[in-house]
Amino acid sequence: MLVASTVKIKPDKLEALKKEFPGVEIAVSEDLSALRDRWGGIEALVTFVGDELTPEFLAAAGRLRWVQLFAAGADRLPFAELKRRGILISNVSGIHKTSMTEQAFAYMLNFVRRTREFLEAQKRREWQRPKGFFAFTELKGKTLVVVGAGHIGQEIGRLGQAFGMRTVGVNSDGRPAEYFEVMYPTSRRREALAEGDFIVVVVPLTPATHRLIGAAELAALKPSAFFINIARGPVVDQEALIAALREGRLAGAGLDVFTPEPLPADSPLWDLPNVFITPHIAGWAADYNDNCLEVFRTNLKLFLAGQPLSTPVDPDLGY
Repeated sequence: MLVASTVKIKPDKLEALKKEFPGVEIAVSEDLSALRDRWGGIEALVTFVGDELTPEFLAAAGRLRWVQLFAAGADRLPFAELKRRGILISNVSGIHKTSMTEQAFAYMLNFVRRTREFLEAQKRREWQRPKGFFAFTELKGKTLVVVGAGHIGQEIGRLGQAFGMRTVGVNSDGRPAEYFEVMYPTSRRREALAEGDFIVVVVPLTPATHRLIGAAELAALKPSAFFINIARGPVVDQEALIAALREGRLAGAGLDVFTPEPLPADSPLWDLPNVFITPHIAGWAADYNDNCLEVFRTNLKLFLAGQPLSTPVDPDLGY
């Protein structure tokens, strides 16, 4: 079996895979075109987000049976063609939950502890103290609304409860989810959003979630609410978000994803003092690739045994 990987694999990890799966050849090349003469024999492709799945490659890769992503989001895949050909898809769902949860709380803590002001004062060598204890707030006792109650969303809920927050979740049908005291279906998301002091959006990007958070949803938020998007940029109507922030209808935002990316230098978001911007790095961690490789190893074992993959992606749902 020939597996092509456009993701770097450490030599020692590659050697371990070869020993564990002696009947599998893993050809590693960051540029898939370098393996062009072997496209016809590739049965599995390991890729970061799937950009290599071009019409040209798919036409040549007649034996392709499985695509393993080294990302959770699958929104860049040609689902219709993969489904038509019966090609299996798997991602690395679940490995990001720690880093993305910590990123969400980094935004929240920076907001409530007013870190930006003190960093600016530090640059000026100023001992700047706000006037009175009331200048600060706490996470404890606040309502945390998480839109998307999957692996990451539930970890955010768990940590929210550890901070003493009331946790409210939103998923497709409102079914119960661990670490959430109240659940709402997506159809009632505005009701959920209206309760939130802190809102975290962490849904996959699919046709159903495109602009899930629009002007009407943002209008439902409290003016004191802090909004966080660590999902995908197009899940939120960015222009409506900018308007809400500019007009004081929202206290602030922590944003890791944008439309488009990279965020253009002339975007108004750069100049808003109540916005924290990070360059789509919420899921990053030192052991990211090792964790992805472990998911691939597990799925390879299952694939060879003809068993269901551990992290399947449904082409009809997009996640």
